[in-house]
Amino acid sequence: MPTIEVSKKDLCSLIGKQFKIEELKKILNFAKAEIDSEEGDLLKIEVADVNRPDLWSSEGLSREIKAKIRKEKGIPKYKLAEGKYVVNVDPKLKEIRPMIVCAVVKNLKLNTEAIKQLIQLQEKLCELFGRKRKEAAMGVYDFDKIVWPVNYKAIKPEEIKFIPLDFSEPLTPKQILQRHEKGREYANLISNFKEYPLLIDSVGNVLSMPPIINSDYTGKVTEKTKNVFVEVTGHDMRFIEPVLNVMICALAERGAQIEKVSIKPANITTPNLNEKKMEITAAEINSVLGKELKNEEIIKLLGMSRFDVIFEKNFICKYPAYRQDIIDSRDIIEDIIISYGYNKIETEKPMLSTTGKNSKENIFSRRIAQLMTGIEAQEVATFTLTSKDKLFKKMKIQSAEKIVEIANPVSENFSCLRNWMLPSMLEFLFKNKDSKFPQKIFEIGNCIKVEGKKAQDKLKLCCAISDAKTNFTEIRQDLEFLIRELGIENVKIEKTEKESFIRGRCASIMVDKKEIGFLGEIHPGVLENWGLNMPTSAFEIDLTELVK
Repeated sequence: MPTIEVSKKDLCSLIGKQFKIEELKKILNFAKAEIDSEEGDLLKIEVADVNRPDLWSSEGLSREIKAKIRKEKGIPKYKLAEGKYVVNVDPKLKEIRPMIVCAVVKNLKLNTEAIKQLIQLQEKLCELFGRKRKEAAMGVYDFDKIVWPVNYKAIKPEEIKFIPLDFSEPLTPKQILQRHEKGREYANLISNFKEYPLLIDSVGNVLSMPPIINSDYTGKVTEKTKNVFVEVTGHDMRFIEPVLNVMICALAERGAQIEKVSIKPANITTPNLNEKKMEITAAEINSVLGKELKNEEIIKLLGMSRFDVIFEKNFICKYPAYRQDIIDSRDIIEDIIISYGYNKIETEKPMLSTTGKNSKENIFSRRIAQLMTGIEAQEVATFTLTSKDKLFKKMKIQSAEKIVEIANPVSENFSCLRNWMLPSMLEFLFKNKDSKFPQKIFEIGNCIKVEGKKAQDKLKLCCAISDAKTNFTEIRQDLEFLIRELGIENVKIEKTEKESFIRGRCASIMVDKKEIGFLGEIHPGVLENWGLNMPTSAFEIDLTELVK
């Protein structure tokens, strides 16, 4: 769970009320937070919800608390004005990092603590919600140093030089990835492209190289800064819009005014702070709560949870743009229960008592895991959700088999269920390609196979070795060790050809004349698609067939 550092004095100032530390501990529970430690004025607060980035700052916590103590209620009203600012987006960024949302925030009153909160929130949003800047990366700049319009463009790695933040000499984008601390840390996000993203103003001043580093000229925000330009880049509006909204609404909590920015040629204007709404019934609320609350009480609790409410037979709940976590009516009910107070809900003893035990599949899986760690393989856990691009295109598979796809996915990266595990292993190796070699990893997990009109869970094992010396013989030896230790009989390794493997270095794993898996050396074209430089060998087995 996210842990943030805040000043007690600053937090109480934003709330507009002084609290003793014991009082603050109690009231923070209503904001899904608790004090982890305290040292003088400094509080370390753990926020018990990774889906509520709007609470990851003093400003966000104070906003929530003000509603809980009924100092305020409903959706906060922020000053939002039309702006005359334009960001032009280069079409060449389509395959690199195409999406950008922006805002101008004016009349800031920044002190030391406000700047600490700004930096901390920016880092938390990019690392946690933005998944280490892959899905969302943010830049905050001194607005008064920018000459508009701003251009978001693709440039060659050695086309331009600028001084990156906290550096003393100008570097090319290529040199930044090699020499700057942040460049080395996040190089994997853009290093495989022939051109890199750059934000530059109309007179040639570089703002930043998203998602890596700001320039030293515009990227420093100090107590003297009165106006800022905020931008968030990524691949999907459903990631970058909430990040922008959380940040600018936090700044607005300190009295700043927000102004809109036009994005060309998409012809959209950001930020979008339009409220959203969802309908919910009293019956739904009371059935979960286990109480019979009156409509007036429900409306009060919704106001304490920062909802605006219209009652027309049912409750029409409007919620602010910085809340991206509300997907179902249960999310609203959870907020109502928090405002009501968990400590007010009477406990009941369960009517049934049950005792669980390990399933046959679980026992078998743990045995395999023990054997795999015995050959110095490291167990990993990857997502079952993936994309068709990863399952087929990157694996050089021409004719894709039928898979389970997600309707209206949040991200294209998580738009379908995997039908095999090897792509997940290669993605893991890519994310760790800067770690020491050799790398030997394995995973036991579920894949979904479509058979006719039905989709079936398949428990699979995949092992991959990435090393300069790895080959077919090495991966076969590990496979044969596993088969021998498990006591599996009638196993044959038969030569075959698969598109993802080097011709002549691939085989099927057969049990009683039925294929249960494969092994081999990964094709260089596949390695190139994944950005892998080391030879890689792998095997994958359908454990479902062996557990029967």
